Amino acid sequence: MTEVTIGVLADPDLATRLARSLRDDLPDELARVVGEQVEWRVLVNDDPFEAMYPDSVHLIDKAREYVRETTWDLALCVTDLPLRDGRSVLVADIDPAHQVALISLPALGGMRLRQRLRNLAVRIVEALRSRRSAALTRSNARGLRVVEQGGEMRLVRSVRFGSLFLLAGMVRANRPWQLVVGLSSALAGAMAGTAFGVLYSSIWLLATAMGPLRLTGITVSALVALSAWIIAGHGLWERRIDGRDDRYLALRNAGTVSTVAVGTIVFFLALYSITLVAVAVVIPPDYLTSTLGRPCGPSDYLTIALMATVLGTVAGAVGSGLEDDVTVRKATYGYREQERRRVAEDQRRARER
Repeated sequence: MTEVTIGVLADPDLATRLARSLRDDLPDELARVVGEQVEWRVLVNDDPFEAMYPDSVHLIDKAREYVRETTWDLALCVTDLPLRDGRSVLVADIDPAHQVALISLPALGGMRLRQRLRNLAVRIVEALRSRRSAALTRSNARGLRVVEQGGEMRLVRSVRFGSLFLLAGMVRANRPWQLVVGLSSALAGAMAGTAFGVLYSSIWLLATAMGPLRLTGITVSALVALSAWIIAGHGLWERRIDGRDDRYLALRNAGTVSTVAVGTIVFFLALYSITLVAVAVVIPPDYLTSTLGRPCGPSDYLTIALMATVLGTVAGAVGSGLEDDVTVRKATYGYREQERRRVAEDQRRARER
């Protein structure tokens, strides 16, 4: 039985975690799908390889250089960088001649990443072994097509579906829920504002007097205020640098805004759940009835909790400005790219000594 070693070179963080899942899943899946008398061995190495060369157009060339001195039979490089091929979204770049492939994780979207990466890796290994694109074209995913040029095969997604997949994948890679966990100062301010809404009867009267449309408006306004405060207060919006060709700037900014928006919504829902419990525990039905001057019901508790959460969200926006920049900026592509370039440069200098 022939042994084939597949090396998986992955960016840090999410890409590395998914690459380790390939180490567990890929051998059995290849044995089932490929059906050859082969013993598959998968090795994982996490390294910010994309940061060594900031021009992502030539990432596949740099991946070849990186793995040239290894003992791997095949190399799969998994990056969390968004990549494009013209107007299309690049999902994978396959080089059968050098037995190297590059996979752009954001192009797989934001859901079922482990399954999608495993299925794509199986098809890529088949294409590398057979040196034909037939394995890639068996995919039934909408909007995917194979472009062959200069001996390479590129799996791309059409603009119609690709942009949404790419944006969802970038938000997933940014892990917006970690942004929320890191906003401890915002949480402290939010809890103080929420307590004011729970304990003061004037807030109850105001909340129950508002109609659904007005409540919806102030809720959306509070979410926008918190998102804008986080982005502006921590300098998350990237600006174009003169003389630098940064074709992904708008995409990164869109990813940042979407990430902060998702994180803010998660923050709001978590705060609302806590507030609803507090309202139910603190406010007796008889006292609420006497305050409102009419019989109260579950909808009144929901409305009061919503109003208190809005107050807490506004207070949390102020508190978010006190947070350490590093805590927040870790959830953006620009910060991670700078950090990886610094690490890569340190590694390069260490090798030259």
